[in-house]
Amino acid sequence: MKLGTFMMPLHPPEKDRTLGFEEDIEFIVRADELGFTEAWIGQHHTLAWEPIPSNDVFIANVLPRTKNIRLGSGVSILPQHHPVNVAVRLAYLDHLSRGRINCGFGQGGVPTDWGLFDLPDPGTQGLMTVESIDMILKLWQTDPPFEFKGDFYNIKLEGGNPELGIGELLQPYQKPHPPVGMSIIRGQSRAANMAGERGYIPISTNVVSGSTLAEHWETYCNGAASAGQPEPDREIWRVSRSIFIDETTEAAWERASNGALAGSMAYLRWLINSANMLSVLKGDPEMPDEEVTVEYMLKNLCIIGDKEECLRRLHELWEETGGFGTLLMIAHDWDDKERWLACMETLANEIVPALP
Repeated sequence: MKLGTFMMPLHPPEKDRTLGFEEDIEFIVRADELGFTEAWIGQHHTLAWEPIPSNDVFIANVLPRTKNIRLGSGVSILPQHHPVNVAVRLAYLDHLSRGRINCGFGQGGVPTDWGLFDLPDPGTQGLMTVESIDMILKLWQTDPPFEFKGDFYNIKLEGGNPELGIGELLQPYQKPHPPVGMSIIRGQSRAANMAGERGYIPISTNVVSGSTLAEHWETYCNGAASAGQPEPDREIWRVSRSIFIDETTEAAWERASNGALAGSMAYLRWLINSANMLSVLKGDPEMPDEEVTVEYMLKNLCIIGDKEECLRRLHELWEETGGFGTLLMIAHDWDDKERWLACMETLANEIVPALP
């Protein structure tokens, strides 16, 4: 089992933004020191709880502060960016890092972000996302002159002077391109199916039940089979979880239920419900919506307790899902910095080494 992190990030709206950004940087630096293998950085424009609007700029900031951890966009929300901008900015980061970059691609699910960019309906945005991914991969592997015509983008590069380097597009350091991942929420997700078809890294969200996680992998494998791909190795699968470890289970629950962790669950419940996806939180599909409370989410979708309890819960998750390669600790607000740092250290040094 490897250990990484998924950083949305999650900070209460009332927290000073500058302080939150500095905390995010410190989190990644400490994760690198503790041997976390990767970090996926989120991106949104209109969410105070998730306030990083440009994950590539954040990655550029932490690159020189870290040594080994791989840094990924988690995700680049493609309908909100032109494919050429995404392609060259990520390629540039790949060179600056000498190949320490992963690339997560996705559609995004925030209506206020959609409105800000005057985007079409979610179905059309899904088509835009697939076309954008295809364009980016072509840009990374095709020498000019070229023209790529799509339904949403027409990208053309011609009329340059190769001897002078005019008309030359930056391609990635990693060949043929950096590893590509896709975030997955719904059990029968189109993203999971597409990731399986193309061999992309599946990144499962933190706020779904173990049974939905198992469905993620089934959908991913079905996609691989439909495309004639070899049977996927579970080592490629990333599973996210909110985790808080303390000296005692009672102390862990006191902090979790009365601090920013509980606040983030209330926020995520509202956001997911607004997208008509509350069912992904339910361990039982027949469960009434009103029973999906913050307490339910903390007990069933988070890992909270002392070392023994958290290890037991993670073993249960391993068994329920059938196994996965990397556990992604969600980066939560440090409402008690010393306890959260201790949690990271315990998870890295004692818990994950004891997992399969």
